[in-house]
Amino acid sequence: MTFPVTPQAAIDRFLSDQTEPLRLMVAISGGSDSTGLLFLLHDALRAGCHPHLSLCAATVDHGLRPESAAEAAGVAALCASLSIPHRILVWEGARPVSGLAAAARAARYRLLVDAAEVFGAGLVLSAHTADDQVETAAMRAERNGDVLSPGLAGMAPAVLLDGRLWLMRPLLDCSRADIRAVLDANGIGWVDDPSNDNPAYERPRQRLRLQEADRASALDDIHRAQRRRYALSAAAAEFIRDGATVHGGAVAAVDRAALQDVDDDVLAYGLASLAAVIGGRPHPLSADRMAPVIGLCRTGELTRLNAGRVVFDQRRDALFLTREARGILSLRLEAGSAGIWDGRYRIDNTGDSAVTIIAAGIAGQWRGGALFPGLPAGIARSAAASLPACGDAAGLGTVIEPAFLAWLRLRYFLAPFDRFLPLFDEKLAGEIALKFGRRGADLPFRGPSTENEC
Repeated sequence: MTFPVTPQAAIDRFLSDQTEPLRLMVAISGGSDSTGLLFLLHDALRAGCHPHLSLCAATVDHGLRPESAAEAAGVAALCASLSIPHRILVWEGARPVSGLAAAARAARYRLLVDAAEVFGAGLVLSAHTADDQVETAAMRAERNGDVLSPGLAGMAPAVLLDGRLWLMRPLLDCSRADIRAVLDANGIGWVDDPSNDNPAYERPRQRLRLQEADRASALDDIHRAQRRRYALSAAAAEFIRDGATVHGGAVAAVDRAALQDVDDDVLAYGLASLAAVIGGRPHPLSADRMAPVIGLCRTGELTRLNAGRVVFDQRRDALFLTREARGILSLRLEAGSAGIWDGRYRIDNTGDSAVTIIAAGIAGQWRGGALFPGLPAGIARSAAASLPACGDAAGLGTVIEPAFLAWLRLRYFLAPFDRFLPLFDEKLAGEIALKFGRRGADLPFRGPSTENEC
């Protein structure tokens, strides 16, 4: 499997793109990919071409294998030999019975962001390779046969974690074999995780199926899919910018004329992302689930349907999106604590007693007209009923408003973007954020540079 980008060239290009003083934190497990990333960065920085950059590293010990603690200690020893500051991060707390891989991934990212802030690092670097990229796209293709599915773009070259810190993947166009060749040439060993070859897991099974020729052609397909996704997301961002309005953080209104002036793919991409925010869902609706919504927009029928915890209500002048009244769970916040309520609000309890957050329900409906002036009465009542409220023993709520509950701080939480924002959707997320009175994410890096010489 031959790649046009060698690991050394990828690292040189990445470092040349960093023009400001910056500390880089490498997420290193001890495997060949992350060990190679650390060594390549260290070797390149030793040449003195980038004096404004420095390295640190962190290893997450998930505690899922008996060998993990010793492996983390081995990474710490390697970093010490290279004079690279290093921290071992241990995943503590209960493990879920199901969804362990997803929970471990979320914990890993959370621990890495916290460690980067302690280190004062401006970027987290992950060692995903072209091999990982091809396997990821192949797994998504098996789940979704649509050849134009955005998921076939694979992993983004950069991801914003928890709305706080960007993770970048400098080796995403490099092969694992080339990285291991660098390590072998320099006498550096690595740890092989036995789960990477266990056919009980989806990725190892996919790895065994893929042939070398398939991998080479698949990478070209992924690059084409990435260009499509960037273009699709940018067009959806323009659609949201020009056609959507958000009222009180709980109602999205999309102008009927805007619905007619956009093609189905862009409409589906933009509406699915906007609906995920209104519904507090971490992922946009799939193409299959969006199909009836697109059909509603195209027929012009003045009716409504529910999908993804959202009511899509088509009126004469606009399509309105509100949160469904059902399935809104309560959240207890102890004094001085914070939490995410219904995937839509980040709430800080700065008071001196605990509080339970519930949906405003009937109490909110009574005040719908005052809270959402100018909107159709039914839309206003529905939106007001879904607002956060302080609950009492009887389950009745008082709508939270800063005027009389200053000790509760509310911020809009954009569920599909505030935990994990791929670079593909940076512009779209920015336009949606603006509709909620927030600013988009800052990019602390620039595009690739051709200047790789000292």
